[in-house]
Amino acid sequence: MLDFSVGLSGCKLELIDSRVLRKYSSSISYNSRLSLQVNKQVLFSRRILKNVDTPKVHNIQNEYFDMEYIPGKSFVEFFSTSSIKDIEFVIDTLFEYFDSLILNYRLINIKSNIDEKIKLLKNKTCYKNYLEYIGLLINKQDVYVPKTFCHGDLTFNNIIFHKNRLFFIDFLDCYVDSFISDLVKLKQDLYHLWSIKTQNIQSNRIEQIYKHIWNQLYCRYSKFIDTDEFDILEAMNSLRIEPYLTFSHQRSILDIIVKSSKLYANFNNSYGGTV
Repeated sequence: MLDFSVGLSGCKLELIDSRVLRKYSSSISYNSRLSLQVNKQVLFSRRILKNVDTPKVHNIQNEYFDMEYIPGKSFVEFFSTSSIKDIEFVIDTLFEYFDSLILNYRLINIKSNIDEKIKLLKNKTCYKNYLEYIGLLINKQDVYVPKTFCHGDLTFNNIIFHKNRLFFIDFLDCYVDSFISDLVKLKQDLYHLWSIKTQNIQSNRIEQIYKHIWNQLYCRYSKFIDTDEFDILEAMNSLRIEPYLTFSHQRSILDIIVKSSKLYANFNNSYGGTV
């Protein structure tokens, strides 16, 4: 049986046979999170989208679940040889996903969600003053975002690139259920090149493709991206990743992302950048 690499969560993937892939919980304490993730995957499988799908779930247990094995390509394999038509297909498919979510939403105030997350992170971060600055910001204003379904960890690492279809995998329970959270994750991946840099992938071709895809997403959804709410969720996304990092090069990459944000620039101007 084939053993797959594990992600930041520590969950292990194992190919049971040619059609079934099993995902194990990383620990007993993680079982509840795994349950939330598989439920989200099942929920997403019921959505009817032309070019977006997810592996069908077959068997759910406390410590693992089984799903359909999709023999597609990773982002490296796909974009290393992709044509212009392939790239435009990916862009159009992402548009399809986000447009379907934007069709029907209501605004919710996520001020308490962020405040709770700040309390959980305050003893796990090297950016304590920056985190406190974010807390002060949200205490002065309400933070409204569209409430929708969201993947929770929508990076290209979590997409299987299949012929004429993208399969979303590794859904994550998210403290803010909004497509804004997914756009934040895609910016992390496409604009800041998180997956490429942390995996030490040297490819000018993929970097250029990523830049093009993000520019297209930005042009289409700029009214959601150019907002204070997006800036806050982007900052919180970086600080939420921090406790899971185990290597110094990951922390160095994250530090660049944190300090390149518009919100950090405002913090720097106000407090002199003392993290």
